Amino acid sequence: MTETTNGWSDGGFEHRRLRTALATLGKGSAAGVTAGMATFVYVKQGLMTANVDPVLLLGITALCGVFSHLLSGTLRESIRVGMAGFFVGTVMFVGVWIAPLWVYPYSPLVRDVLLPAELGTAIVGALIVHAGAYFGGYLAAVTADAYV
Repeated sequence: MTETTNGWSDGGFEHRRLRTALATLGKGSAAGVTAGMATFVYVKQGLMTANVDPVLLLGITALCGVFSHLLSGTLRESIRVGMAGFFVGTVMFVGVWIAPLWVYPYSPLVRDVLLPAELGTAIVGALIVHAGAYFGGYLAAVTADAYV
């Protein structure tokens, strides 16, 4: 802590906390956006134009969980980055799933009818597929790091 001549702190601690929070959010967002998109493409395999094994996309989601642990310096930061990545990925997955309701020219009545069903399907898909793959990779990395 640096102090000025009058004994008051110059605010270095607050700047360090802000920098740490922004770094955590940045790492989590990068992992989350990638994992959310990979999970969405895995669930909507009919939209893939290339002939790629869909399990590869689950591997990408799991690797995002692994990277959220490996990019962190401490376990505390790892947990924060992992949770931020999971929540950003879930929001990305659900947002991309229901985005066609606003992209295509649906009437408000059709949108009101389709939104609950699509939202429910997206949340269930996020909880089953996204959480399983992301946290599977993250917890595997944490476990392997604890024993190495």
